Amino acid sequence: MNFEDIYYANSQHKEQFLALLTQKKSNESGYYSAYYILTSTKEIWSATKRHTTLEEIKFDKILEQGFASNHKALILLAQHLFMASTSFDLDHALDSWDQVNYSVALQAIKLRWTLSRESMEDSLE
Repeated sequence: MNFEDIYYANSQHKEQFLALLTQKKSNESGYYSAYYILTSTKEIWSATKRHTTLEEIKFDKILEQGFASNHKALILLAQHLFMASTSFDLDHALDSWDQVNYSVALQAIKLRWTLSRESMEDSLE
């Protein structure tokens, strides 16, 4: 997958996400979709990067912090894409997101789906 050509909220989002990708060289769709969301805004990334490593994302610690409802909905989506949690509420998320948050959410879902498919195809070869 060409990560250069996907949607990014801004240039900082792209820079932070691609920097993480250079460090983690696997096709783990759950990690990539979560990283994509967690790096999408300065506010989210500054509050979550200390709980995010190449091996683990500590969503319990991340969610203990106070976030605006639109950011919390994105983080819950990241958690859902990462570990299939049941705490994500699509109706609540859609009510809280603006166009940029919505576009980030859609791209994260596309990343998860595409990378999962690529991984399945690789394992069949």
